Amino acid sequence: MSGISSNSYLPSRIKGFGKQHSREYGRGYSKELTAARPRLGWLSCVLFAVSMLCVFDTSADTRNLLFFVSKPATDYLEVLNTVKQGLEEQFPGQYHTTVEFISRDKSSAGEIQGEIESADLIVTIGTAAADTAYQYQPNVPILSALITESSFIALAGKYYGSVEQALARRVSSISIDQPTSRSARLAKLLLPAAKKVGVMLGPSAVGRQTELTDIISAAGMQPQFVRIGARDNPIHKIEPVLRDSDVFIPVPDSRLINLATAKWILHLSYRHKVPVIAFSRTYLKAGALAAIYSSPENVAMQTLELIAETADSPDRAGRAYTPKYYSIHFNYSVAATLNVPLRKEKFYRQRLGGE
Repeated sequence: MSGISSNSYLPSRIKGFGKQHSREYGRGYSKELTAARPRLGWLSCVLFAVSMLCVFDTSADTRNLLFFVSKPATDYLEVLNTVKQGLEEQFPGQYHTTVEFISRDKSSAGEIQGEIESADLIVTIGTAAADTAYQYQPNVPILSALITESSFIALAGKYYGSVEQALARRVSSISIDQPTSRSARLAKLLLPAAKKVGVMLGPSAVGRQTELTDIISAAGMQPQFVRIGARDNPIHKIEPVLRDSDVFIPVPDSRLINLATAKWILHLSYRHKVPVIAFSRTYLKAGALAAIYSSPENVAMQTLELIAETADSPDRAGRAYTPKYYSIHFNYSVAATLNVPLRKEKFYRQRLGGE
């Protein structure tokens, strides 16, 4: 309970005891105080006992929070430090935190098992961190942040048999992938005349085609899908669809698919003057018109909220959460090249809703 004085837990009447008698010293009540000395000694014992009881009560309520972090890189550290700072500010003294960096710490399996057994909640930051935590099949809730939907599905299947079984074991995830509905609505706000939307689907997103059709239709546009497999030549498959589209939206998939297709999508976008609405700021800097994505701060804010909710209901089943918060940025040089007028961010946020 570092940083918290045990005196801060005492009732106000007891806290004021010293002040009352110091005033009496000033008034010359020496005889009365001399007679009261045995009572002072007794009260000192009472005060000590009360303060110790308060400390023990608070310690009993302290929750052990174990962080598994993939690596000490900028984004991971920003999420970790923002969450820890938020816990200290909003819930002072209520959480004891332990941090394990998967790529750096050389803790033995026994040490990690001991940390898991003493934890009330495990928070993983990054895919490698989730992979490590799931291996131990802990009997405490797990909250996985900074992870893509496809990675969570793969890891849940690998260690628990399915997403449903992982959720039943109190494993939750906060997907870093922004809902495609936000990208589609942003596309329509940026390009009101757009009618046809090229949509790239990797292996993990193919099963969502019906859902995505409904989402894009609701935004007032018609989808044109292109499916990309691990062995496909991206440029040959993407170009016909992108060339015939008013705007193009790549749906995030595995890291391999994302990397293999991004450069070709942006190359073809430039060639055919078709704007791209991206899912990361890196994509934006490389040539997309706009990006709507989850920043480390966005992830940390939602993680902090869900830690508090899990603490209040530790036995409830896990959930797969979509991002609550989002960031929007624009590439102004691309907008100028494509003659796309841009308004202030506030305009788009008011119409997209969310936080």
